[in-house]
Amino acid sequence: MKKIVSKRLISVCIAAVLLVSLFAVPVSADYKAIQKPGEYVGQAQYTDIVTYINHYAIPSWIVNGYPMVAVEDLNKYGFDVLWDSVNRTLRIFRNSNTYPNPIPVYLPKDSQLGTKQCDVYASDVKVYINDYEYQVQGFSGIAGYTFIYVGDLTALGATMYYVSENKAVNIWINGMSIAEYQRPTATKPTEYKIPVQQVAANTAADTTVYYDYIDANMPDWAVPTVTKLVNKGYIKGDAYGRLRLTEEDLRYFVVNDRAGIYGD
Repeated sequence: MKKIVSKRLISVCIAAVLLVSLFAVPVSADYKAIQKPGEYVGQAQYTDIVTYINHYAIPSWIVNGYPMVAVEDLNKYGFDVLWDSVNRTLRIFRNSNTYPNPIPVYLPKDSQLGTKQCDVYASDVKVYINDYEYQVQGFSGIAGYTFIYVGDLTALGATMYYVSENKAVNIWINGMSIAEYQRPTATKPTEYKIPVQQVAANTAADTTVYYDYIDANMPDWAVPTVTKLVNKGYIKGDAYGRLRLTEEDLRYFVVNDRAGIYGD
């Protein structure tokens, strides 16, 4: 039976370490249901708090005060990550036989700390722990990556704690390779690229009105046609689940629909 990982499960896993470590940053977010794809979550911000898996540093973000990591990066840290393009799912498994090949982690420049890296949205990609045992929330913000809260890794048996003097979120998994602790010291501009459409949407010069979802914002006269086209698979959302339809698009589709081009 599929389950949704929540803060209650995670808090049980980290309760013991709370006795010996004071948390200055939360490691897991409190959500009780999977969010609608395309729903705005918040801003990813540059941070000097580093996330480690068995002392191997892994690139991470801070979103609404919570650290996130890319699911796709986990396959370099002792996990198997399986992608199903047909069903748009990612599954995460522990693999103690895989030796980590960590990604270089760079600290942001001081001038970048706390500033926005990109906007984050709930992803349409479904993320599961093991063989669909638990479903966790996936997020998008940078093309080609799906992110999860690091706290959700406790569903794989991880223990998590925060060491304030090291500005470190530690993820500890027994039975997996262990590195010697070493904090990154080099700074380097981010290599992540924000999707072009996201930049345009946040530019003041872009005054185009987009209809991203079939909701109260979409004109009533267009809803039946757009619903039909989505159900038939003729229209699909972008990486964030947004339809990005303009009024011109809506009128074009409605005229074609009235002419019978799309069938019943």
